Amino acid sequence: MEQTAQETFRPVIRKRLDEIEAELKGMAESTAAISPDVSIGRLSRLDSMQMQQMALAGKRRLEEERARLHEAEHRINTGSYGRCLRCHQDIVPERLDYQPDAVTCVPCLQRK
Repeated sequence: MEQTAQETFRPVIRKRLDEIEAELKGMAESTAAISPDVSIGRLSRLDSMQMQQMALAGKRRLEEERARLHEAEHRINTGSYGRCLRCHQDIVPERLDYQPDAVTCVPCLQRK
């Protein structure tokens, strides 16, 4: 993929990174530890702990996506963005539109 084509994906990646940062900031309260001295019932505490674990799992997924998007930005900087890591062929732009952090083409993904 040519450098100019690669650069068209930079704003898409940047926008998603900004969205992730905003989501992560909004999750601060829901992922905070539940203090044992708060007087709530046993079932309410269990429910709160379950909600916290679900929020932490969501936070981990967002952090992993953020890391993949930063890696995609690095590949744009080095000129290797949009190239499959397995077969070294160009990844079709439609796949990158759908998943800008994709590192494999669809045929290689299906063979996996």
